[in-house]
Amino acid sequence: MTSLSRPARILCAVTLVLIAAAPLGAAVRKRPVLHPNPQTVTITGTVTDANTGLGLKGANVSSGYHAVISDDDGHYTLTCTKGNEITASRVGYVAVQHLAVEGTIDFALPQTPTVTVRTTSGQTFALDSGTTKFGYVIIFQGYAQGGIPNLCRTGEANWEPARADLKKITGPAHPVTSSCCTRGPVMAIEVELKNGEKTTAILNDNCFGYEVDVFGVERSTAKSQYIHLTDVTEITFP
Repeated sequence: MTSLSRPARILCAVTLVLIAAAPLGAAVRKRPVLHPNPQTVTITGTVTDANTGLGLKGANVSSGYHAVISDDDGHYTLTCTKGNEITASRVGYVAVQHLAVEGTIDFALPQTPTVTVRTTSGQTFALDSGTTKFGYVIIFQGYAQGGIPNLCRTGEANWEPARADLKKITGPAHPVTSSCCTRGPVMAIEVELKNGEKTTAILNDNCFGYEVDVFGVERSTAKSQYIHLTDVTEITFP
């Protein structure tokens, strides 16, 4: 039998020591701490209009990454993390928050300011003020829009009253001859400010053939409504 050299014997001895120590090291190794998942709760409830008490269809009810949409009657069911905030929101309403706890949580959302539009056909639309704008279609380019129409009046080629100063626009838009447009007759509307001032204003964009609309999200349906100013009898601002 061939004898091992001294270096080889030392290497073998070290290897045996390491092998013998391995189980001991494994025995004292700490186990990883497993943290339980956050406790979840299931919440049901109804989202309503705080002014009318009616259920709100299409309201978004959310908490963190969890979200659902209320049904036709405003009912919802949401599973989320206990103790987090749960928020109900919808265009045309002020968002409301509650703490997420097991059981029933109802939300009554206050209305945001309203722009009321009445039409020549007798319809009345309550539009969310924050989404209500004026604009017109530009073929192949899209939709131009702004908080107020692009107006002109005698002595002012570009009249831009502040949106907050508008009280009422009376229509329907009707053709007039004005120095504001050298291309021919142009559509005009009657504008009343909150300070009592009244004036006839020209729709500058109509001078270039664009039909101006008022549009915004209707509160009752949460859908956008586009109405030509030629079909509008009155717009009342908050």
